[in-house]
Amino acid sequence: MNNPVVLITLGDPAGVGPEVIVRSFGTGRLRKLATAVVVGPPEFLTRALQSTAVRLSIEEVDLPREASLVGELGIPVIRSSRRVLPPVQWGRGGKETGRIAAEAIIKATKLVQTGEADALVTGPVCKEVLNLAGYDYPGQTEMLAHLTNAHRFAMMLVGGELRVALVTTHCAISEVASKITKRAVLEKLEVLHQDLKSRFGVDSPRIGVSALNPHAGEGGLFGKEEIEQIQPAIKQAKAKGIEALGPFPADTLFARRAQLKLDAILAMYHDQGLIPLKLTSFGHGVNVTLGLPIIRTSPDHGTAFDIAGQGTADPTSFIEAFKLATFMVRKVKSRSACIS
Repeated sequence: MNNPVVLITLGDPAGVGPEVIVRSFGTGRLRKLATAVVVGPPEFLTRALQSTAVRLSIEEVDLPREASLVGELGIPVIRSSRRVLPPVQWGRGGKETGRIAAEAIIKATKLVQTGEADALVTGPVCKEVLNLAGYDYPGQTEMLAHLTNAHRFAMMLVGGELRVALVTTHCAISEVASKITKRAVLEKLEVLHQDLKSRFGVDSPRIGVSALNPHAGEGGLFGKEEIEQIQPAIKQAKAKGIEALGPFPADTLFARRAQLKLDAILAMYHDQGLIPLKLTSFGHGVNVTLGLPIIRTSPDHGTAFDIAGQGTADPTSFIEAFKLATFMVRKVKSRSACIS
């Protein structure tokens, strides 16, 4: 099997993205896993080399396949834009840094879609800054879904053996209940089931479904979403051959994961799913977008503007995101080889 080619987007140049990228290259671990190529303005990586004291060089290439010509002490970079860029201060994200981050995402996505690379690892961006730049998405997940014309997708966080997908993501807590519909829950179950099989190598996924309300609604006493929306979605998923279990009270589901032999958990909203995951995997969790026609992962942290430029940003989560992307590529290629 050929070595996977994985593209890395710069992220917001005012944040820690450039620093975690060069520090990740500095460990030597990326090269052992795949051919890694950064997409973004090279000058921000050069600045990150200075702040982190990583002794590598920036080598500009035009296409991912040219990265094989770059030596072990070089970081291959594809320039995402030819326009003249204004100065960017560490820790000060704004309209221009949002545009720079978005240009890298768009360029890298096209390269993966056209088969020039196998997967995409995105650097951290600031959602507010992306919106200031005119990219009106709740986050990179939705932006990538739009760019790849994916209509059924889901966000999943991975930390060690724990995998948690979400029905709702970045919305106000006051809006969550209205978004928990039979259709939404069933769609996420279908996407999760399919990607666990095709990209994680789980032949018969067991998915634990969380309730929305305390005590799973207590028979409707604390809310009827379980009875009217979640249970019917699970029943319909089972009819389609998906082994979905629940809904379970959220306060016990995660503790029972091993006992129930679950391959993944479907949580109803952002903090319900991510608090348990970050308690056990803070600093090395990975964000995965399910349902896209391309493989995409990202580190489970933001731009950290407050420490940008200090050379102290931890690359662990980024390295784990890169590692998981290569794992998924190999699973997909192995599955394709078996089918053919």
